[in-house]
Amino acid sequence: MKTMLRGVQQCRVIALPLLFLSGAAFGAATETATDNSTQSSTFPIWGDEARARGYSIPLPFGVNLSYMNMRQNVDVDSITFSGLKLGAHPIPSDMFNIDVAHTRERSKSENLRLDMWVFPFLNIYGIVGYTKGSSVSNVSVDTDPSLYTGIDRIIASSVHHLNQSGDLQDIDFTLDFEGRTYGTGFTLAGGYKNWFTLVDTNYTRTDFDILDGKISAVTISPRVGYRFDMPSISGPSHLSVWVGAMYQDVQQEFKGSLSDLKMPAELQPLIAAVNQDNEGRFDVKQHLSSPWNTLIGAQYELTQNFNVLTEIGFNERNSFFIAGEYRF
Repeated sequence: MKTMLRGVQQCRVIALPLLFLSGAAFGAATETATDNSTQSSTFPIWGDEARARGYSIPLPFGVNLSYMNMRQNVDVDSITFSGLKLGAHPIPSDMFNIDVAHTRERSKSENLRLDMWVFPFLNIYGIVGYTKGSSVSNVSVDTDPSLYTGIDRIIASSVHHLNQSGDLQDIDFTLDFEGRTYGTGFTLAGGYKNWFTLVDTNYTRTDFDILDGKISAVTISPRVGYRFDMPSISGPSHLSVWVGAMYQDVQQEFKGSLSDLKMPAELQPLIAAVNQDNEGRFDVKQHLSSPWNTLIGAQYELTQNFNVLTEIGFNERNSFFIAGEYRF
């Protein structure tokens, strides 16, 4: 059952780091425009010089509220257990062999982002968010009784018999989770005429309700796009469209208590028997099935103060992102 737990726990958390797209950054392309050329402020630094040369500079500060829905596959590498026992008899941590055939994670996240353009080409930001979701793993549990003696052999024989009868095969193991994420990042932006390119990099750390410690990740997202002039509502208005990619590097070791997990009906008697004192612990390791996915997005700048953004991710990771932003 070690592999089962790892597959479930891991896949759920990994998804989170890529939730934090840099919405405001898409307004930062240095395209030729003149309607805001008379504005002046301390930030961005060198902003007046850029405007004097005919570049469009976004307002320096932004508040961004966003929502993301994401699905992705996770590959399970290893899992170890400690603290399991039958009565007073400790059970070897490597007794149970758990095969994970497929693990799929789904999550939803709401995030608040505050950002500032330090230079016309550099945006820095901080993120705080709340994520809720679930993961489903298809698992089978077995063990080899010939490797053990005494009480351990009796336990192993019981587990092996349940596997052979089909009771411990192809079990859907569902795990619900929620937690808070904090992070920081920066965006580099540049452009020529109406063409722009962006590279967004962020670091996030996530606290989950059934995990010990922190989950951290680095996400890098390059994008290239084109900005169209739109009919004016109140000042300049633009529509930006782009394509890009996202890469994730995630620290993928998770620890926690077995008593915090909701076991499927087929596994509840087994876990209850070897975790009577609720001292059982798990330590799981995993990795994303693919660190890369493709992005397509658009931002509509209704006014200099307000814009809306949406982005879709596909291939190995499916995601939908939407955000509203106020700049000042």
